[in-house]
Amino acid sequence: MLLGLVDEEGHVLARERYLLGVQREPVQIVHELDSRLRYLAISAGLTWETVAGVGCSAAVMADVEKGIVLSAPNLLGPHRNVPFRDMLQAATGRPALIEMDAYAAALGEAWKGAGAGVDYFVYVVVGTGIGAGILMHGQVYRGWRGTAGEFGHTTIDPNGPLCNCGRYGCLEALAAGPAIALRAQGALLQGRRTIIAELAAGQEPNAEAVFEAARLGDQVAQEIVCQTAGYLGIGLANVLHLLNPQVIALGGGVIQGGADLLLDPIRRTVARQCGSWIDLEGTRIVLSTLGEDAGLLGVASLVWRSCEDQKP
Repeated sequence: MLLGLVDEEGHVLARERYLLGVQREPVQIVHELDSRLRYLAISAGLTWETVAGVGCSAAVMADVEKGIVLSAPNLLGPHRNVPFRDMLQAATGRPALIEMDAYAAALGEAWKGAGAGVDYFVYVVVGTGIGAGILMHGQVYRGWRGTAGEFGHTTIDPNGPLCNCGRYGCLEALAAGPAIALRAQGALLQGRRTIIAELAAGQEPNAEAVFEAARLGDQVAQEIVCQTAGYLGIGLANVLHLLNPQVIALGGGVIQGGADLLLDPIRRTVARQCGSWIDLEGTRIVLSTLGEDAGLLGVASLVWRSCEDQKP
C-alpha cells in the first residue's frame, strides 16, 4: 500500500509504504488505513480536520459511482460486492471515493505528468497485469459497464498461451511480467545457454533477471525482450487505430524495469503496424513521469475535483 497526503496543488506532503500482509478482511483493512492516515497527518503537522477527503486507488473491478468493490483478489481476497467507499467514509469521517488503478494513474499523469495539457490521452500500465486508463478532455472513458481499458485482454495471438482470464493469446499472457518469466523458464527447461538463472540467484527467473541478462548481452534474454516489445507494439498500434490518442504514456513495473530495452523497439513495431493515416510524427509514445505516485495523485485529483464541484 502507498499512502499519501496531497494538497490541492498536487504536492505530496507526506507518504508511507507498507506491506498489506495476509489479512483480507475489509473492515480491518479500512481501520488500518484510517489509523495510518491519521498518524501520517500528525507526522506532517496537520490536523485531521484539514483533510478534505479520502481517495483509494486499487486493482479492482468496481462500481465507482456506488463505491462498491465488485472483486479485488489482491486487496480483499475472496470478498465480493464490498461497499468500500461507505466503509472508508464511516471510518475516517471524511468524504471518500474509490477508483480503479489504471484510471487513477491516467488521471495522475494528466494532472502532473506525461498527460498534462493533452486532450486525448491513454496511460498503459504493464506489470503483473496489463491495463489502460483512457482520458478524453480530462474525463475517464469507462464504457457502458465501466470496464473500458482492459487492454491486457485484447487478443494478440489466438493461438497463443492461456491467459488467467481463461482465453488464449491475450496481450497480458504474452507481455506482462509473469509472461516474461514463463518464457525465461521455458528457455531454461530447453537447456538453452543463458545467464538468466545465475542472475535470478536461485529463485524462479523473473522479468528483472531477464532485463539484467539482456543488458549484459545474453542472447536468450534479448530474444525475450524483443518478443515482449513486439507484442506490446502490436497492442499499442491497435490502440492508435481505435482511439487516436495524442499521447500514450507507459508505466508499471515491467516498463520501469526495462524502459531502456523496450521503448525504442516498441516504437519501431508501432511504426510498422500503423496505417499511413496515423500521424506518427504528432503522436507520442512516452514513459510515464510519476512512477508509483501516478495513482496517488490521480485519486487526490478526484478528491479535489469533488470539493470544487460541491462549492456553491
